Amino acid sequence: MPIIISSISSKEAMEIVNAVVTEASIDGGMPVAVAVTDAVGRLIAFCAMDGVVPASIKLAQSKAYSAVVGQRDTIQWASFPKNEKEVDFDMRNWTDDNFSGFTGGVIITDKLGKVIGGIGVSGRKGKMGPNDAIKQDNELAIFGNNLMKF
Repeated sequence: MPIIISSISSKEAMEIVNAVVTEASIDGGMPVAVAVTDAVGRLIAFCAMDGVVPASIKLAQSKAYSAVVGQRDTIQWASFPKNEKEVDFDMRNWTDDNFSGFTGGVIITDKLGKVIGGIGVSGRKGKMGPNDAIKQDNELAIFGNNLMKF
């Protein structure tokens, strides 16, 4: 019997990308790249705003992919405690060149909590600080995720 994997649709993915790009366009912040992946980490929707830093194009895709593959928002990887006295969690120990521990990758879940996709945003700081007035990568990804009403 085949295994059926629930996933975000391409239509829903494009709605997220368009909404995040619109939000980033009107808030006065730096341009961003936005990626949405399906339940297995394949890119299904993407946009790079005019003037975005070229590195952000690949990073947005890596963040969305990493959220799905890691089954958690990438901010959790970024804040994972490090133990400098012994080898523990270190991105260099992963054998997946596409995996990123940078903030700005958010999982998309269905109403049962199952991961059905990921959103990655890159081009700004990883997350808002106490003095920031505009959304950064992580907050823009969360904004996109909040559009999904299951």
